[in-house]
Amino acid sequence: MKILQIILIFLIFLSLKVNGQEKIIFHEFSPTASSWNILKWNIKNQNEKRWVVKETVDSIGRVIKLEFLKDGEIIPDPLCYLASKVTFEYKQNQVIERLYHDNNEILATECENWFKSIYHLNSQNKIEKIERFSKYDFTNIDSTKIEKWKTDWAPEYIIETPDSSMLQIEYYYHSFAKMGGIYPVSENYILDEESYYFGDEPEKSSIKNGLKN
Repeated sequence: MKILQIILIFLIFLSLKVNGQEKIIFHEFSPTASSWNILKWNIKNQNEKRWVVKETVDSIGRVIKLEFLKDGEIIPDPLCYLASKVTFEYKQNQVIERLYHDNNEILATECENWFKSIYHLNSQNKIEKIERFSKYDFTNIDSTKIEKWKTDWAPEYIIETPDSSMLQIEYYYHSFAKMGGIYPVSENYILDEESYYFGDEPEKSSIKNGLKN
Protein backbone atom coordinates (compact mmCIF):
# COMPACT_ATOMS: atom_id res chain seq x y z
CA MET A 1 0.00 0.00 0.00
CA LYS A 2 2.82 2.39 0.88
CA ILE A 3 4.48 1.75 -2.49
CA LEU A 4 1.19 2.46 -4.25
CA GLN A 5 0.86 5.74 -2.35
CA ILE A 6 4.37 6.77 -3.37
CA ILE A 7 3.63 5.93 -6.99
CA LEU A 8 0.38 7.90 -6.83
CA ILE A 9 2.11 10.95 -5.35
CA PHE A 10 4.79 10.74 -8.03
CA LEU A 11 2.17 10.54 -10.80
CA ILE A 12 0.28 13.53 -9.37
CA PHE A 13 3.51 15.52 -9.18
CA LEU A 14 4.40 14.56 -12.74
CA SER A 15 0.95 15.59 -13.93
CA LEU A 16 1.27 18.96 -12.22
CA LYS A 17 4.70 19.44 -13.77
CA VAL A 18 3.44 18.68 -17.27
CA ASN A 19 0.12 20.48 -16.94
CA GLY A 20 1.35 23.13 -14.57
CA GLN A 21 -0.53 26.33 -14.02
CA GLU A 22 0.61 29.79 -14.93
CA LYS A 23 1.75 31.97 -12.05
CA ILE A 24 1.24 35.71 -11.64
CA ILE A 25 3.64 37.90 -9.68
CA PHE A 26 3.63 41.66 -9.15
CA HIS A 27 6.35 44.29 -8.99
CA GLU A 28 6.25 47.95 -8.06
CA PHE A 29 7.63 50.38 -10.64
CA SER A 30 7.88 54.08 -11.34
CA PRO A 31 7.43 55.70 -14.77
CA THR A 32 10.32 57.91 -15.84
CA ALA A 33 10.88 60.22 -18.79
CA SER A 34 12.26 57.34 -20.86
CA SER A 35 11.46 53.98 -19.24
CA TRP A 36 9.69 51.94 -16.59
CA ASN A 37 11.87 51.77 -13.47
CA ILE A 38 11.41 48.73 -11.22
CA LEU A 39 11.37 49.68 -7.54
CA LYS A 40 10.67 46.32 -5.87
CA TRP A 41 10.19 42.74 -7.06
CA ASN A 42 7.45 40.40 -5.85
CA ILE A 43 5.21 42.70 -3.86
CA LYS A 44 2.18 41.30 -2.04
CA ASN A 45 0.22 44.54 -1.62
CA GLN A 46 -0.22 45.33 -5.30
CA ASN A 47 -3.71 46.72 -4.77
CA GLU A 48 -2.22 49.47 -2.62
CA LYS A 49 0.24 50.60 -5.31
CA ARG A 50 -0.56 52.91 -8.20
CA TRP A 51 2.14 51.64 -10.59
CA VAL A 52 2.46 47.85 -10.84
CA VAL A 53 3.99 45.37 -13.29
CA LYS A 54 1.86 42.24 -13.60
CA GLU A 55 4.11 39.39 -14.71
CA THR A 56 2.67 36.11 -15.96
CA VAL A 57 5.03 33.12 -15.72
CA ASP A 58 4.52 29.75 -17.39
CA SER A 59 4.71 26.35 -15.71
CA ILE A 60 8.48 26.06 -16.22
CA GLY A 61 9.37 29.50 -14.92
CA ARG A 62 9.52 31.62 -18.09
CA VAL A 63 7.92 35.03 -18.40
CA ILE A 64 5.15 35.00 -21.01
CA LYS A 65 3.57 38.40 -20.39
CA LEU A 66 4.34 41.74 -18.79
CA GLU A 67 1.57 44.28 -18.20
CA PHE A 68 2.38 47.76 -16.93
CA LEU A 69 -0.56 48.93 -14.83
CA LYS A 70 -1.75 52.24 -13.48
CA ASP A 71 -4.44 51.95 -10.81
CA GLY A 72 -5.02 48.32 -11.81
CA GLU A 73 -5.43 48.94 -15.57
CA ILE A 74 -2.97 48.63 -18.45
CA ILE A 75 -1.56 52.09 -19.18
CA PRO A 76 -3.47 53.19 -22.31
CA ASP A 77 -1.28 56.10 -23.38
CA PRO A 78 2.42 55.50 -22.60
CA LEU A 79 5.25 57.26 -24.39
CA CYS A 80 5.11 56.06 -27.98
CA TYR A 81 8.36 54.05 -27.73
CA LEU A 82 7.40 52.30 -24.47
CA ALA A 83 5.25 49.18 -24.49
CA SER A 84 2.56 48.91 -21.84
CA LYS A 85 2.12 45.19 -22.60
CA VAL A 86 4.73 42.69 -23.78
CA THR A 87 4.21 39.04 -24.67
CA PHE A 88 6.82 36.29 -25.05
CA GLU A 89 6.51 33.07 -27.01
CA TYR A 90 9.08 30.26 -26.86
CA LYS A 91 10.05 27.96 -29.68
CA GLN A 92 13.14 25.80 -30.14
CA ASN A 93 16.12 28.15 -29.73
CA GLN A 94 13.88 31.20 -30.18
CA VAL A 95 12.22 33.82 -28.00
CA ILE A 96 9.53 35.85 -29.77
CA GLU A 97 8.74 39.19 -28.16
CA ARG A 98 5.75 41.36 -29.16
CA LEU A 99 5.19 44.95 -28.00
CA TYR A 100 1.81 46.58 -27.45
CA HIS A 101 0.23 49.87 -26.49
CA ASP A 102 -2.66 48.62 -24.38
CA ASN A 103 -3.86 45.74 -26.59
CA ASN A 104 -2.69 47.16 -29.92
CA GLU A 105 0.62 46.22 -31.51
CA ILE A 106 3.03 49.16 -31.61
CA LEU A 107 3.06 50.92 -34.97
CA ALA A 108 6.28 52.18 -36.52
CA THR A 109 4.40 55.13 -38.04
CA GLU A 110 3.79 56.41 -34.52
CA CYS A 111 7.31 56.20 -33.14
CA GLU A 112 9.61 54.44 -35.61
CA ASN A 113 9.70 51.35 -33.41
CA TRP A 114 9.35 47.62 -34.17
CA PHE A 115 6.46 45.55 -32.83
CA LYS A 116 8.05 42.08 -32.96
CA SER A 117 11.52 40.70 -32.31
CA ILE A 118 12.71 37.12 -32.76
CA TYR A 119 15.79 36.30 -30.67
CA HIS A 120 17.76 33.32 -32.01
CA LEU A 121 19.67 31.42 -29.32
CA ASN A 122 22.42 28.84 -29.59
CA SER A 123 22.70 25.71 -27.44
CA GLN A 124 24.28 27.77 -24.64
CA ASN A 125 21.36 30.24 -24.68
CA LYS A 126 23.52 32.99 -26.21
CA ILE A 127 21.81 35.32 -28.67
CA GLU A 128 23.27 34.87 -32.15
CA LYS A 129 20.99 37.29 -33.97
CA ILE A 130 17.76 39.27 -33.65
CA GLU A 131 15.14 39.71 -36.34
CA ARG A 132 13.09 42.91 -35.98
CA PHE A 133 9.73 43.52 -37.68
CA SER A 134 7.86 46.81 -38.06
CA LYS A 135 4.15 47.37 -38.61
CA TYR A 136 2.57 50.49 -40.09
CA ASP A 137 -0.62 52.46 -40.43
CA PHE A 138 -0.37 54.36 -43.71
CA THR A 139 -3.75 56.06 -43.39
CA ASN A 140 -3.44 59.65 -44.68
CA ILE A 141 0.26 59.17 -45.47
CA ASP A 142 1.39 60.27 -48.92
CA SER A 143 2.14 57.25 -51.11
CA THR A 144 5.53 58.73 -52.02
CA LYS A 145 6.59 58.45 -48.37
CA ILE A 146 5.53 54.85 -47.78
CA GLU A 147 8.68 53.35 -49.25
CA LYS A 148 10.78 55.74 -47.15
CA TRP A 149 9.05 54.46 -44.05
CA LYS A 150 9.74 50.84 -44.97
CA THR A 151 13.38 51.28 -45.95
CA ASP A 152 14.83 54.31 -44.14
CA TRP A 153 12.77 55.73 -41.30
CA ALA A 154 11.52 52.48 -39.74
CA PRO A 155 12.68 49.49 -41.80
CA GLU A 156 10.10 46.78 -42.27
CA TYR A 157 12.67 44.09 -41.45
CA ILE A 158 16.18 44.24 -40.04
CA ILE A 159 18.68 41.79 -38.55
CA GLU A 160 20.95 42.62 -35.62
CA THR A 161 24.06 40.58 -34.85
CA PRO A 162 26.84 40.79 -32.27
CA ASP A 163 29.01 42.34 -34.99
CA SER A 164 27.04 45.57 -34.65
CA SER A 165 26.10 45.66 -30.95
CA MET A 166 25.74 43.72 -27.72
CA LEU A 167 22.46 41.82 -27.78
CA GLN A 168 19.90 41.18 -25.05
CA ILE A 169 16.14 40.62 -24.87
CA GLU A 170 14.69 44.10 -24.74
CA TYR A 171 12.09 43.82 -21.97
CA TYR A 172 13.66 41.04 -19.92
CA TYR A 173 15.18 43.49 -17.45
CA HIS A 174 11.61 44.34 -16.36
CA SER A 175 10.99 40.64 -15.70
CA PHE A 176 11.86 38.78 -12.51
CA ALA A 177 11.40 35.30 -13.99
CA LYS A 178 13.11 35.92 -17.36
CA MET A 179 13.73 32.58 -19.11
CA GLY A 180 13.57 30.35 -16.07
CA GLY A 181 16.05 32.65 -14.35
CA ILE A 182 18.30 32.93 -17.42
CA TYR A 183 19.11 36.34 -18.97
CA PRO A 184 20.14 35.53 -22.56
CA VAL A 185 22.73 37.83 -24.14
CA SER A 186 25.26 37.70 -26.96
CA GLU A 187 28.79 36.37 -26.39
CA ASN A 188 30.21 39.92 -26.43
CA TYR A 189 27.79 41.26 -23.81
CA ILE A 190 29.18 43.26 -20.88
CA LEU A 191 26.79 44.59 -18.27
CA ASP A 192 27.09 48.36 -17.93
CA GLU A 193 26.74 48.77 -14.19
CA GLU A 194 26.64 52.54 -14.54
CA SER A 195 23.66 52.40 -16.90
CA TYR A 196 20.52 54.11 -15.65
CA TYR A 197 18.47 51.25 -17.09
CA PHE A 198 20.49 48.12 -16.33
CA GLY A 199 22.79 49.25 -13.52
CA ASP A 200 20.01 50.36 -11.21
CA GLU A 201 18.68 48.14 -8.42
CA PRO A 202 16.88 45.82 -8.20
CA GLU A 203 17.33 45.24 -11.95
CA LYS A 204 21.13 44.96 -11.80
CA SER A 205 21.21 42.10 -9.29
CA SER A 206 18.47 40.29 -11.20
CA ILE A 207 20.44 40.58 -14.46
CA LYS A 208 23.67 39.46 -12.78
CA ASN A 209 21.94 36.37 -11.40
CA GLY A 210 20.49 35.65 -14.84
CA LEU A 211 23.92 35.90 -16.47
CA LYS A 212 25.26 33.21 -14.12
CA ASN A 213 22.62 30.66 -15.08
